[in-house]
Amino acid sequence: MAIQLLESRAENTTALYEDPHNPHLYLERARLHEQLGFPDLAAADAYRALSLLDSVIDPDGCEFHARRKITTTEKTEISESADQTVTGANENENEDEDEDEDDDTVPVTEEEYNTIIGEVYALLVRGLVSCGCYRDAYEFGVRGLDLLHDLGEKLKDTTTPSTVLNTQMDKIKTMYTLRTKKSSPSNIHDIDSAILPAQGFARRVLYPWNTHEPDRRSPSELAFLNTRLAEIAPKCEVRAVALPALHGSEETDEVSIQLGLFAKEDIAPDEVILRESSLLTATNRLHDDLCDACNAPLPDLSAAEPPVGCSGGCADTIFCSQNCHDKAQDVYHGAICGLEDGLESIGKDIPDPKDKADCLYLLLLGRALAMSATQNVHALELPEVKYIWGDFHDYEAEVGANSEVASLPFSFQLNILQPMRFLEEMEIDPYEALPRFDTWVLNTLYAKFRGTASGRLSTWDGGPELCAVHPLWCLANHSCDPNVRWEWSAEITFSARHCEETAVWSRTTADGKIEMKEPKAGGIAQDAEILNHYCDIGLPVKERREWACGALGGKCRCDRCAWESLEVN
Repeated sequence: MAIQLLESRAENTTALYEDPHNPHLYLERARLHEQLGFPDLAAADAYRALSLLDSVIDPDGCEFHARRKITTTEKTEISESADQTVTGANENENEDEDEDEDDDTVPVTEEEYNTIIGEVYALLVRGLVSCGCYRDAYEFGVRGLDLLHDLGEKLKDTTTPSTVLNTQMDKIKTMYTLRTKKSSPSNIHDIDSAILPAQGFARRVLYPWNTHEPDRRSPSELAFLNTRLAEIAPKCEVRAVALPALHGSEETDEVSIQLGLFAKEDIAPDEVILRESSLLTATNRLHDDLCDACNAPLPDLSAAEPPVGCSGGCADTIFCSQNCHDKAQDVYHGAICGLEDGLESIGKDIPDPKDKADCLYLLLLGRALAMSATQNVHALELPEVKYIWGDFHDYEAEVGANSEVASLPFSFQLNILQPMRFLEEMEIDPYEALPRFDTWVLNTLYAKFRGTASGRLSTWDGGPELCAVHPLWCLANHSCDPNVRWEWSAEITFSARHCEETAVWSRTTADGKIEMKEPKAGGIAQDAEILNHYCDIGLPVKERREWACGALGGKCRCDRCAWESLEVN
């Protein structure tokens, strides 16, 4: 069954890329995504269909309009109608000068709107509820039910969509009751949507149609990476490595073949072994004094090499050097030059520290979209992200969205709405650009960012305010007993730890005694793997695993965690 659904999805997606403003095709793919166990992707397609359908009712209020390719029957009818027109044709030849759509498409009619709008709302709300995004599900559920009520007999089918929406609203009421600890409201309009959770989860999965992941065991891919690595870390080498699969039990021997960094020769304690800069950066500080490209502090205006303004006339876009300015134009800034007024308001100056991290990931996504558009490269083919592993699970058709593997945070705002807004602000049609920026592509980027982005905390509220993805630094795997420390300013550096910095292994035996291991010697021996850390290594094993789970996609199974979590008799 799954194979047939995947084949149908492939056929539908091909048609959709050729007919990108057709809400019927988005609705069809939403159905397929739901059946395949991807309610997040179903919700995204349903929202695209809904946004296009809004233009049927309010054509002047929408930038993009619902159109579909003409069917063979319609082409015949149009041809016959044209043949019957023998006089008066020239009188109206300029009547439709403003019509710039393709000749082989026609506007979606109000009758078609009435046929599918109910199911579009039903699929959108059901998808959001399945992911746990109750707040936006509620907002769309109310809109959908009100619409079905107002249009009444005009709609082709109100019974089924109304039943679906009411069922989902009952689930939302249950969640509302759990959060407020009050009796369930009798009227859905009495619900305060701000109390409902906006963020849920999606499957952190290697999509079966994703053809952009490299073969991490390919000699040519390893040679490419090692050529790049030689410039910034001459004592390091990229090799394929078998890592434990984190989605199974701790007893499983299942492994995942990934990449890792290894020492080509002995490295002394405190020796700097890697220096890397990146333009895949983000800051949530509005009007900051940081380089737009690398996030380094801007030099003083009186410095020998003062900051450089954008040559394209972006008043608030400043770079720390001419080099950063020139790289930015080629790498990402070309797509957004002159457009920063709209983009600057997205994800900046977030008052709540707990929301800052999610907005930084959104801003990283926005930078990746700009990179893709500027370089005319598929987002997943960018060298900054291509070789990063997002701790994906293999696709299993029978796994539900809220199962154990549903470990990727997902929300309507950050995964659907704001990415579309980024594209629109860059003057890119989000429907025509779908092959490059589909929702599954964005989810894949998010998974890679969440597993590897480095960050700096604010000095005044403790929340994150800067982050970056350094693609070669990211190749170092995690361990709760790392042998390097890292620092990030304009560039990120790896230095070998000395013995006083190595982790302390500790566990409690059955009789209550503390068992410890001797700290490791500092430095890194030849052929040893270079191991980074994604969490505070001073925490107990349970807390470390909870902290690192979001980045790793499962419980850490490094040697230290395995030893400390083992029950000792």
